[in-house]
Amino acid sequence: MAVNIDTVYQTVLALANKEQRGYITPLEFNLMASKAQREIFEQYFYDINKYNRLPGNSTEFSDMLSILEEKIAPFRVNGASLLASTNIFEDTFEADITGWSEVTDANGVISNVQGSILNNFNGGLRIAPNNGAAHTAELDASFTLIAGKKYVVNYDVIDMAEPLYFSINIDDAGQTAHTFTESEPSVNSGSFTFIADTSGGHNIRLTSQANDASQHITFGGISVTQVDNTTLPADLYRLGSVAYKASGADYPTAVAEVNANQLANYNLSPLARPTTSNPAYVRSGASSISVYPTTLGVGSSVTCNYIKTPTDPYWGYVVVPKSQGGNEYPLYDSSTAVDFELHESEETTIINKILEYAGVIMKQPDVIQYANQKQAAESQQENS
Repeated sequence: MAVNIDTVYQTVLALANKEQRGYITPLEFNLMASKAQREIFEQYFYDINKYNRLPGNSTEFSDMLSILEEKIAPFRVNGASLLASTNIFEDTFEADITGWSEVTDANGVISNVQGSILNNFNGGLRIAPNNGAAHTAELDASFTLIAGKKYVVNYDVIDMAEPLYFSINIDDAGQTAHTFTESEPSVNSGSFTFIADTSGGHNIRLTSQANDASQHITFGGISVTQVDNTTLPADLYRLGSVAYKASGADYPTAVAEVNANQLANYNLSPLARPTTSNPAYVRSGASSISVYPTTLGVGSSVTCNYIKTPTDPYWGYVVVPKSQGGNEYPLYDSSTAVDFELHESEETTIINKILEYAGVIMKQPDVIQYANQKQAAESQQENS
């Protein structure tokens, strides 16, 4: 359900220009349309607060709180992940395996598998160990990590002949810093998360353990991404509840909002300070929060429920060239138009709001008066 942008524009033009008072350009209309939608949308929250304090009714489809909840429902987003990511490293092995080397040549070979119809044109890095030995492919100094930051490693296994197991090691100057081992490998995609212990250049090692020369494994891609659980969704308008779910947990835990002063006091007490079973968050900016404790555990997630920002409406158009004796004029283009996201019952309210703004632009008090009278009558109807 939405309000058609062209219907509103044509109605506004007809009402405002009834006596040739002036013309509202598409640019002016689009600016006023966006402002009208935001103003109507913001009023919903004040109206909910007002009607929460008034007695309601059980009549279907006419309870004001139910009506307002229905209008807001399309803007609710539940369980959104607070996850921002920065790609640190990625190799899909499509063209070659440049940069990858064998740690011990005698223990086997690594080779590039070219993409073909047999593997859905997905190239890969094949590791074939010798009898009874592991073989490792290593990419040296491939990316830089920052101590204390969280990273996720994603990998794809596109082919295998039952190796005993495989492991992925993140190394720091030759020292294994983080290891993931798959004891029952299969052809699939997987991932694991870790928090970097040190800052600086790191490399990555892929190891296949086998006891038979016929056992091998082929990786179709691997990537390392820095992630965080503090960045709010880009289209957030009102933040609702925040939840934390530990790795392997069946249900999430509510994260309580506190201010910075409260957090400082809580941290002074061993019993009150935030824990993984009783976390808290502070709004640290317009688009971010800070979750405490800061290390919530590998594989954990933070989600939120929120109200999203309405998309700005836009009356799309193309300019029709001048004809003989005529002028250029805008012609509606539905392919670029964006309708109002508000409930279709708001069409009249939108028109009246835009007419009020148009009266100011055209310096026509009677247009403003007409719009105000219509809005007053609508408000009286809602409150009666």
